[in-house]
Amino acid sequence: MVAIALLSCACSTSKHLPEPAPVINEITIVAPYSRVDILGQDGHFHYSDSLSALSELLIGTTLESAGLPFTKVITVVGRSNQEVLDGDYESLAGINPKKLESTRLPSALHAFLSTYSSRYALLVYSEGFVWEELPVFVDEELIRYESKIYLVVADTRTGRIVHFKRSCPEQADPISARFVPRRVNSLLEGLNVAR
Repeated sequence: MVAIALLSCACSTSKHLPEPAPVINEITIVAPYSRVDILGQDGHFHYSDSLSALSELLIGTTLESAGLPFTKVITVVGRSNQEVLDGDYESLAGINPKKLESTRLPSALHAFLSTYSSRYALLVYSEGFVWEELPVFVDEELIRYESKIYLVVADTRTGRIVHFKRSCPEQADPISARFVPRRVNSLLEGLNVAR
């Protein structure tokens, strides 16, 4: 899905000038959603509650200390509600940055966010994996871990996406207390907020 999005980025051209980014005076932060898997010795990926929670904590703490004019932090309560939104969150990975004017939030996410009073909402979705245990003889080409972070700011009234960035460096540790905050702060660069 991401590969398709990247290919479409390379092939698309803009027929008109993009709308100017709005100045954001207040924003709601949605508690980050992370999916971190452990690559087991059986060769399969296994979802890790604890590593996902650690990733969410690192991202959330960074957002809250970034100096944004946020009014509140909202959390998706209940597993059944999260399951409804899971697919919508994962679809954020396929956003084409060159087509933001015509890109809207997925329907369940838009409905969820439109119930809150702030005009703008900031969402972060991250995914990645770590090895349960590296093989004894480690090939230099072996991917030891992977981490992709997607940051979206959306207009909750219209569903329009006004800011989108992703961070997908090679060999990125999804639970690094040193590097995850740096990556999140770099994704916030260029966001037109009132200071």
